[in-house]
Amino acid sequence: MGTNKKVLSIVVSMLLTVSLVSIAIFTYNFKSFSIKTTTDKAISIAQNVRDGLTAHMVNGTMEKRDLFLNNIAQNQNIENFHLLRAPSVIKQYGNGLYGESRANDIEKRVVKSAKIQSKLIETSNNAVLKIGIPYIATSTTNPDCMLCHEAKEGDVLGVISMDIDISSIRMEGLFIASKILITVLILLLIAIWIANYYIKPYVKLFDDLENGISQAYKGDFSYQIDTTLTNEAGEVADRLNELSEIYKFKKTIELDENKEVIYHRIVHIIQTKFQINKFMLFEIDSVNKVREIIFDSTDTDLKNFDYSANICRAFRTSSNVFSTDFDDICLNCIQQASQYICLSYIIDEDYSLVLHIQASKIEEISRIKEYIPVINNYFDMAKPVIESKILMGILKETTLRDPMTTLYNRRFLDELFDSNVSSRVKDGFVHAILMIDIDFFKKVNDTYGHDIGDVVIKKLAVIMKDSIRNSDMSVRFGGEEFIIFLTNTTQEKTLKIAEKVKETFGQETFSSTIEVFSKTLSIGIAYYPQDADSLWKTLKYADEALYVAKDTGRNKIVEFMPDMHKDGDDF
Repeated sequence: MGTNKKVLSIVVSMLLTVSLVSIAIFTYNFKSFSIKTTTDKAISIAQNVRDGLTAHMVNGTMEKRDLFLNNIAQNQNIENFHLLRAPSVIKQYGNGLYGESRANDIEKRVVKSAKIQSKLIETSNNAVLKIGIPYIATSTTNPDCMLCHEAKEGDVLGVISMDIDISSIRMEGLFIASKILITVLILLLIAIWIANYYIKPYVKLFDDLENGISQAYKGDFSYQIDTTLTNEAGEVADRLNELSEIYKFKKTIELDENKEVIYHRIVHIIQTKFQINKFMLFEIDSVNKVREIIFDSTDTDLKNFDYSANICRAFRTSSNVFSTDFDDICLNCIQQASQYICLSYIIDEDYSLVLHIQASKIEEISRIKEYIPVINNYFDMAKPVIESKILMGILKETTLRDPMTTLYNRRFLDELFDSNVSSRVKDGFVHAILMIDIDFFKKVNDTYGHDIGDVVIKKLAVIMKDSIRNSDMSVRFGGEEFIIFLTNTTQEKTLKIAEKVKETFGQETFSSTIEVFSKTLSIGIAYYPQDADSLWKTLKYADEALYVAKDTGRNKIVEFMPDMHKDGDDF
């Protein structure tokens, strides 16, 4: 039997028991009341009879008492109406009328006890109360009983007995009891319906909790509780469902390929579950104090965006920042939105995350604040997984870097271009690829040896890394060929970086056992998506621009033009 049926059975049993006991008590009390009422009626009749007989005695008309008694019996609907003379009265006045000296069992008990005696005789058809009432000698009445009777105070002078039919009273009681029973049954059905309506959701919640706990013991915390309750019990169910969803989130991200996929899931949850529309998610390099935008749905002007992590109050203080706490609490955020929330999450010693949420009204901030504990739970679940993915990424990165220069290698470039990085292009920005070649590098190895050649390559690697942002990438493509990949840049910034790398490297001098020398660079540049519809094509066009630079005198920067591309030579 289910819990709901058990609870309803208990409720029905209790209500039915209470109802039946109540009816039984009512029936018993009604019966007692009926007997008492009938007894009171008999006492009243007996009092009238006594007063009438006294009047007959005083007036000397006792021989006519039979007519008086018959009238009372008929008027009061009494059967077996009977007078009994006590032995003392019989001795003084004789037997009296017929039967006044013959006593039945009830009358004998009355004479003996000097108290009212009664007996209820019930059959299926009727109910009769047989009752006997004593006449007690007393001197306090008017006239004084002692004046006429030779008796002592308290002696029984006689008994009046009668049979009173109480069948109609019993039927009335049964009718009332029946109405009460029907009313109780109707109320019982209503109570059952109400109990089922109000108790069923709680019982279902209990069953769901039991099932959820059973699954949790087996290591599965994904059980969802479906309830219509909106009170405290409903809140408990919601919290448990939140834990279940967070658990499923954790189990999902543990199998994700990398941290970028996890970030994508976090962004999706923030948008769909919490209905937060304008926010930015930053990954912060705590060592180098720089931040990278993981996601941005705000109207922030990224062309002039400061990527320095130190300007972020949430990162700097390792605490959450609310615009409602203090006017202009964060001067950097107030430039972007009138109301904002910044939540800081430390992943490990090297990395942190900051969730920056924008709002136009304080009411929206208040709404989002209610979600912060749940948002924190998602990030707390994600932290160890992200940390693990970062560590795995570091281990993987060792296979993606050139051991001599620590620059990324060609394998990394293959994975980067296959990861759909082109989809991250912001409006008004471009990706740029700089293909770089050291002019006449073979002569360096041939003339000064490979050790000196390695020094030249390492120096170029340092200059390249120092000339770009953390969001950009330097790659040793092979031998003396290098690539700089600039994300979300402009043509102006790209040329500026190319000039800086070229000029800085050209000013370097290298010493050998033979002489001191310097080298120059040739650089080819292509832009995505202006020049090509894929990054691989962009790389190819940058290489064609580099070929033109080398073929037209070297030591120069050449941007790709459509006429440089040979027909049919494409990806």
